[in-house]
Amino acid sequence: MLTRRIVLITTLILGGTACSAAGSSDDSAGTADATVTIGGLPPTLPTLGPGQGFTTIPRTTVPLLPEQLIGALVTGNRVIMIGDSVMAGTAKRYGGEMCAALVPLGWAVEVDAETARFIDFGSVVLNKRLGAGWDVAVVLLGNNYGGDPVVYRQYLERLLERLAPRPTVLLTVSEFEAEQLEVNAVIFEMATLHDNVVVVDWAAVTGAQPGLLRDDGLHLTDTGRAALAQNVAGVLGNAPTPPGKCLGTDFYDDSAGSVDGTTTTVSGDTSTPSTTNPGTTGPATTTTAPPATTTTTTTPAATTSTTSTTGGG
Repeated sequence: MLTRRIVLITTLILGGTACSAAGSSDDSAGTADATVTIGGLPPTLPTLGPGQGFTTIPRTTVPLLPEQLIGALVTGNRVIMIGDSVMAGTAKRYGGEMCAALVPLGWAVEVDAETARFIDFGSVVLNKRLGAGWDVAVVLLGNNYGGDPVVYRQYLERLLERLAPRPTVLLTVSEFEAEQLEVNAVIFEMATLHDNVVVVDWAAVTGAQPGLLRDDGLHLTDTGRAALAQNVAGVLGNAPTPPGKCLGTDFYDDSAGSVDGTTTTVSGDTSTPSTTNPGTTGPATTTTAPPATTTTTTTPAATTSTTSTTGGG
């Protein structure tokens, strides 16, 4: 069985490259002893109040070595990012934080993320964009959750099969509802099953750093958007083949919700223009992916306890 770890690339310093490139981008793991990781996040996180994150998670963390960063494992620089409103808020149609963090590192970045999207949105994106020659994938889907971990697992497995063998980064979701624990448990499980999967524990980051989340415990403040982008940058590292570029996207429909949580909350039975709550039905088709080659596998075996509020992404 693969070793089980957590990647916590925290972003206590958000200046420098995080702010430099947003406006100018063009279109064209046995558990180890507790370790303080990059950025100095302690492995045992403090209890925080409403609006600051809602999780107390004792974590055992292992930092990635330079040779384990994604940039050291690939030969190209094209990264596709798939997500809901949390990731959409970092797209260039808003603050552009993701490109600001990754383009200076040499990555060509496409952020395919829309508000109010469920896990099946990943298939919608890949149906249109998988053939575009990606070297790395980053996925943040699970804030909008139909309440069935079996169905969520089926869709995520299908997504990972299609993305294999390229390295794929999965981000956990902030635990603003108790059911998000189910989502994160599935995400952690994926890294024990797939050698090409790395998990960045965004739930632990937001639980430890006040000010990243809005009052709903889900959507991001401006500081939170920069932190999310820097956490992704921390696990990708430098691209092997610069220069970087902020690519365009065909996925920018935010009519179903808001990136800051001020208008729409998506419930378990709400459909959206591009994708719907998968409900109790798994993916319609399955294929056998190419055999996964190597990359670092990172994930935790942590238990969590939460207090809940509401939200949707």
